[in-house]
Amino acid sequence: MKKLNYIMLFGIVFTAANLSLLQNWKINYLNNQLQLSEMRSDVNNDFTNELLWLRVNDTHEATQEQLIAQGRVEGVVSYLVGDDKEILDNLWHEGYMRGLAQFSYEYDTLSDSNYEKGYHAAMQDAFPHVEAEFVNDSPRDVKEDAIKAPEFDTTNEDSLKDNKEVINALNVKIEELSSDQ
Repeated sequence: MKKLNYIMLFGIVFTAANLSLLQNWKINYLNNQLQLSEMRSDVNNDFTNELLWLRVNDTHEATQEQLIAQGRVEGVVSYLVGDDKEILDNLWHEGYMRGLAQFSYEYDTLSDSNYEKGYHAAMQDAFPHVEAEFVNDSPRDVKEDAIKAPEFDTTNEDSLKDNKEVINALNVKIEELSSDQ
């Protein structure tokens, strides 16, 4: 009996030691997970704090945007009230005239552009012996018998009906069917 008690005591001590080791391993694992979670939280907090700091302390850009908006509002209000209306009208007309001058300049530039020069050079390369004005001009004469009629059309020429004959036959058939009803 004493031997059985020793075996049971040894089994209980062995089980308690294994349970203690397992519990210690789980505690270490959970501590590592907690440490990783805290590190991730610190990184997220630092990133959020930096973004918030940049947004709150970006007074230079915010001030610029506010001054631009204020200038726009003041310009619209002064125009509506009538202050400096003559100056603004003169500025508008000056801008309009500049736009017209720019259009004329662009037209003159485009009329003598590289596109025109390149087009005519390409036409001379493609059709050196012909005074070609358009791309559709043929570079050589096409012989009349070069394009032949299909063999089916030539062999069945007598049995093929003209489109007008087929249309007339269909119209007669339609009239017959409509009169029968």
